[in-house]
Amino acid sequence: MANPHPDTSHLAPPWPKGTSGNPGGRKRRVLSDRYAALMESVLPEELRKPLKLPAGALWGDAIALVSARTALRSSETGVAQRKELRESIEGKAAQRIEVHPFGDGPPKLVVVYAPPLPQMEKVREEKIIDVTPADDAKQLPASEADESEKGSDQ
Repeated sequence: MANPHPDTSHLAPPWPKGTSGNPGGRKRRVLSDRYAALMESVLPEELRKPLKLPAGALWGDAIALVSARTALRSSETGVAQRKELRESIEGKAAQRIEVHPFGDGPPKLVVVYAPPLPQMEKVREEKIIDVTPADDAKQLPASEADESEKGSDQ
């Protein structure tokens, strides 16, 4: 639809020429920016040595290692961490909701989870961090490990 009042000569500019319309700039992400800077800074020696990380390792390296070790646990925490790692690499699984008629009653809602599309075309073959289970990690017998895997896929 065309402008019913095309004459804009009576309108003043919102601010003088050469003055920014947003003098404060965009809002900063104060905490997120600090986290990002910390992850790229060198990890202190007293934290690096027990983790057996190489000299010059970053906070981000330590977080990745601890996250991977946590994912090896056969607990709810391990399952949640495996999901977190998968989603950070592959993205969240697509979710689709279908509505099916159910006789004379209310419709039946069906949630369908599709596998995520891989965002990484090339798989790295290099070993970034050597991950071994933590000493306190509980190891499951093969039969229980299979059941644990089935539960984490749902």
